[in-house]
Amino acid sequence: MVSGAGIGDVVSTYLVQNQTKSMDSIALISRQLVARMKSERKEVAVDFTRPDLARANSEKARLIEYKTKVADELSLMTKAKGAVEWATAKLNTMTAKAQAILGSTDPDERAAFAKEFNEALQFINDKVDGAGQKIGYQNVNLVGDVDQSTFKPDNLYIHTGDKGGRTMVEGAYMGSHYNIVDEDGYVWTYAAKEQAFVQRENTPSATATGNKIAFNGLLVNSFDPDTNEVTLGGTGGGLTGTVQRGGIGVLDSKFYGDFATDADVQNAIDDMLAGMDYVKQKGAMIKTDATIMLNANKSIQARVSNLNKDIDQITREELDDATAKGKAANLKLQLAINNINLVTQHNNALVQNLLDMTAGPAAPPGVFAQLGY
Repeated sequence: MVSGAGIGDVVSTYLVQNQTKSMDSIALISRQLVARMKSERKEVAVDFTRPDLARANSEKARLIEYKTKVADELSLMTKAKGAVEWATAKLNTMTAKAQAILGSTDPDERAAFAKEFNEALQFINDKVDGAGQKIGYQNVNLVGDVDQSTFKPDNLYIHTGDKGGRTMVEGAYMGSHYNIVDEDGYVWTYAAKEQAFVQRENTPSATATGNKIAFNGLLVNSFDPDTNEVTLGGTGGGLTGTVQRGGIGVLDSKFYGDFATDADVQNAIDDMLAGMDYVKQKGAMIKTDATIMLNANKSIQARVSNLNKDIDQITREELDDATAKGKAANLKLQLAINNINLVTQHNNALVQNLLDMTAGPAAPPGVFAQLGY
C-alpha cells in the first residue's frame, strides 16, 4: 500500500486493476472464439483428397492421357477410312457414267468423259496420297504415298481401347498408279513432279538410271488388257513392255483408247468393277479398324463427359458444405461478439460507478463552492 494514500486512492487503484484484468479476460475469450470459429470452418473450399473426387479426377486424367496418346493414330485411321470411301464412291460414279455412254455416237461426249475419267483417277490418287499422318518421327500412310516401285503401303499397330488392346492394321494401296517393265527388265515409274516416266533398276533399291520419257504427248500405240503388254510412242520417245498395275488397277483413259469405241468403254468398266471389288476386300479391314477406334474414342469422350458431371456435382457439394459451415461459424462468432460487447459495456459502467463513488460527491457550483459547501 502506498504510504499516505487515502482510502479513496486505494479503492481506485484496485478498481483500475480489476478493470484491466477484466479486459484481459475479455480479450482472451475473443481470441479463443476466433480460434474456434476457424476450426469450425473448412480449411479449403474443396477437399480434393475426398475419395470419390480423387477417383473421378484420376480416371479422367487417365482417359485424357490415352486420348492424347492415340490422337495421331485416330487421325491416320480416319484419313485412311475416308480415302477408301472416296475411292469407292468415285469408282461407282465413273462406272455408272461409263455405262451411260455405251452406244453413244457423239465423239465429243466420249472425249468429255475421258477427261472426267482422268480427273476422277487423279482425285482418288490425291486422296490416298494425302491420307498420311506423322506418328512419332515417321510419316505413315496405310493407303497411299507408296514407293512406286513396289506399291507397298505402310502397316501400323494401333490401340483399340484404353485397357491396352492393340491390333495391326495392314495397309492396302488404294491409288491407280502403275509401272511399266521394259524388255530389258528395267522398271519405269511415273514421277508426278517431273511429269515423266523414270527408268529404274528392277532391284529392291530401285536406283534411277537417269533415263526419262515425258508423260505429256505419250501415246498408247497398242495395249492388250489381258496380258498387259503395251507399246508406247509419241513425241517424248517410245517404250515397249508390260504394265504393272498398282492398287485399284484402273489405268488412265489413253489405255482405253480414250473411249472411242464401246469395246474400250467396256474394258474400262471391267477394270473399275474389279477395282471396286479390290477396294471392298482390302479396304474392309481398314474401315473396320478405323470404326473400332472411332467408337472407342466416342465411348471415352462420353465417359470423360460423365466424369466431368460427377466432378462438378461433388465440387458443388463441397462448396455448399464449405459455405454452410462458414456461415454457421460466422453467425456463432457474431452472437458471441454481441454478448462480449454487452458484458464489456456492463463491466465498464460498473467500474465507472465504483470509481465515482470513491471520489465522493462533486463540489457544488457557484457561490456554494466559495462558501465551502
